[in-house]
Amino acid sequence: MYGVSKAFSLAIISLSAAVIMVVIFAWQGPGLDNVTPSASAALFDEQLVQGIYDQAIQAVVDINIDRKVEDSFGRLGFGSGFLVDSEGHIVTNNHVIQGADRIRISFEDGTSVEAEILGTNPANDLAMLKVSSDAVKDIKPLTLGDSNETRPGQLAIAIGSPFGLGGSITVGVISGTDRTLNSDLSRPISGVLQTDALINPGNSGGPLLNRQGHVVGINTAIQVSLNDFNPRNLGRGSIGFAVPTNTLTTLLPRLKESKVIRPPWLGISAASLEPLLVEALDLPVDQGIYVTQVMNGSPANKVGLIASGLAERGRPGNDGDIIIAVDGKNVTSVAGLISMLNLHLPGDEVTLTVIREGETILVPLNLGEWPKDRELDPRPRNFLQPSPEEFTEPKSPLVPSTPGFEFPDLFPKKRSR
Repeated sequence: MYGVSKAFSLAIISLSAAVIMVVIFAWQGPGLDNVTPSASAALFDEQLVQGIYDQAIQAVVDINIDRKVEDSFGRLGFGSGFLVDSEGHIVTNNHVIQGADRIRISFEDGTSVEAEILGTNPANDLAMLKVSSDAVKDIKPLTLGDSNETRPGQLAIAIGSPFGLGGSITVGVISGTDRTLNSDLSRPISGVLQTDALINPGNSGGPLLNRQGHVVGINTAIQVSLNDFNPRNLGRGSIGFAVPTNTLTTLLPRLKESKVIRPPWLGISAASLEPLLVEALDLPVDQGIYVTQVMNGSPANKVGLIASGLAERGRPGNDGDIIIAVDGKNVTSVAGLISMLNLHLPGDEVTLTVIREGETILVPLNLGEWPKDRELDPRPRNFLQPSPEEFTEPKSPLVPSTPGFEFPDLFPKKRSR
């Protein structure tokens, strides 16, 4: 009996050792030590990622923001951008260049030139800068891709200057599409891309690239939990967001015209129809936009759109108009409505399909221009690198916020590449 038990025990020990060895070999694959999940996902093709980096890096720039103080300039902030043509046009975020008295562009080879601001589009957090064409004559601009073709799970590569570390690259995947962010106009930015490629302060304005090396987004914001906020580990557990390239492509000609681009204005507050709202108000349809408020003097007001008003606790009241289509195309959410309106210019005529008191009617109207008095005060997101003793819980307003999304763009002091 003892011999059988001993043999059985030895067999179990040998089998266990074999299993352990298999697990060790499976776990300790080459090159995966101390690699984050988002980075390790890209290591299946290192040459692809390195090739994309080598092709793109010269067109990605550091943006230094200065403010004039008496007779000299002081550093205001820092961000990223990228070259889109051989004429010297550089794209970045609008919030990167807010409050700038001087903008200096640093290239990958260490050269630096001053830039001027051309067009800005606060509604989508975009801005266009211009440098001399001679300064970029030897640089190949980045190619703008089709962000509508982006799908969750696709490769995502972010290049920029997080914490002033110029020419940094992080790799992940597209985590989601068609997200929304609030802009300084208190108007959602639609079609936003979500990524787990690590984005940190200083990445703002830099490109998000696909596996072809084409730009599919402009890195714009990260969502973080302020309960666990610490500048030392800001990127850990954060979610990155990028304005879709197709939004930039639509606005590109106008951004080069040296003006502030204001979006078209309908002049309503509304809620997307959801099951609980449909049930509570006994609405006749379950998809569309429920009009809750109409602004005085707005295009919606001029054509007589009817708002429900707000009942107790800010809930929508009864008898509001329901917008179900724009120019015959169904609309199912507020973000979708904004995407449709973004295809138009102020002054364009559109036709709304509206359900009012159970009847379907067509309402033609001319879109207005987003009024300046509807803009929020610019929220500066440009901050210098905190000193070591300041690496503690930030004091308000160090991290300005938008409901649901945080924009902790500290833009630290630049370090050498």
